[in-house]
Amino acid sequence: MTFGTTWNNLLENVEELPSDATLVTPLSRKAFRVTDVQEHRVLIDYRGENETIPLQRDQFETLHRRIQDSCGEFDLDRLPPNAEPYAAVFSVSSNFEIDEDEWVLAKAETQSPSSLVEHSADKNQDDEHEYETESIIETMMGNMGESQLRIDCPIEGCQYSHRSASSVARHVSGSSTAKHIWENTDYAGWRDFVRKHGETPG
Repeated sequence: MTFGTTWNNLLENVEELPSDATLVTPLSRKAFRVTDVQEHRVLIDYRGENETIPLQRDQFETLHRRIQDSCGEFDLDRLPPNAEPYAAVFSVSSNFEIDEDEWVLAKAETQSPSSLVEHSADKNQDDEHEYETESIIETMMGNMGESQLRIDCPIEGCQYSHRSASSVARHVSGSSTAKHIWENTDYAGWRDFVRKHGETPG
């Protein structure tokens, strides 16, 4: 499939998003909305900011090429911060999806709703503790049942833990707090963390 076909499909799907749709960047969890769809770019603005940001067609094509060169999937940890919205918008396409188990942007076998799209205009996107609250709930649920060895979050002062290293890695990568970055740990990234705890990154 040529990128031209992929681009047209992407624009069609973005235009069909509900008017109240909010997208969330996969790593930093920043909320933004699409304000306009044009022939060679998609315009967005982040919640709480007044600046309109153009996402250019050629940058989407570059990301598309990297997915192709990586056997159909691209490791989200390799995304620079300013490229996160490109991945989020790409997940709206029927051709690509965010695989949150393996933490990659990958070709989609079947079309499914993007996990990075929310449909509530009234939701408070400025709540910096939203993701942490979800993590606490997950930790509480994980504590139920028989006792098993748990893996602690590598960020100093964080109380999050889980039986799965992959879950802890997603917690670090997806947290909205500034301290939750892999540069603050002894690990090269989420894959390195998972491997060193005896699991296969996938």
